Order: sequence, then structure tokens, then C-alpha cells
Amino acid sequence: MDSARLPGRGKGMQQPKTEYVGTFIKATGAARTMRFVTSPDKLRSGGLITVFDVEKRSLRRFNLATLVGRLTALTPGAQPSFCA
Repeated sequence: MDSARLPGRGKGMQQPKTEYVGTFIKATGAARTMRFVTSPDKLRSGGLITVFDVEKRSLRRFNLATLVGRLTALTPGAQPSFCA
């Protein structure tokens, strides 16, 4: 049976993604705080990564190389936790 036709397996039934909040230094030297969604694999890669900015509702670049402090993970229905 096609998994796309099984109940609960459609795009509308995906689990909520973990949101992250972090501050980095932009190329202009200005600090930027962003709330975004990305895969945990990208966070491990380091450097400049593409993320989905939750507030601006579009793709943006986040520079992990110039991260200020730590990222905060905002898991839906849970307390904020610190990572990286």
C-alpha cells in the first residue's frame, strides 16, 4: 500500500519542528538574533548554514562561526534547552 495514502502520513500530520534561537555577528559587524528551524545535521556542520527564519517566514543564512553564546532549542511543549 502506498504510504502517502495511509492515514496520519500526509504533510499536514508532520511533527512540530524544534525551533532554535541564536545570535550571530553578520558580515557588517552587527549582531543579529534569529528564531529559526533547521535540521540538527546542519547545526553540526558549522559555518554558514541555510535556515528557515520563523519571524520573517523565509530562508535566511545563519553564521555558526560567529555565534555569540549558545543556541537555545525551543521544543514544542517543553522547557527551553541550551545546545551547541
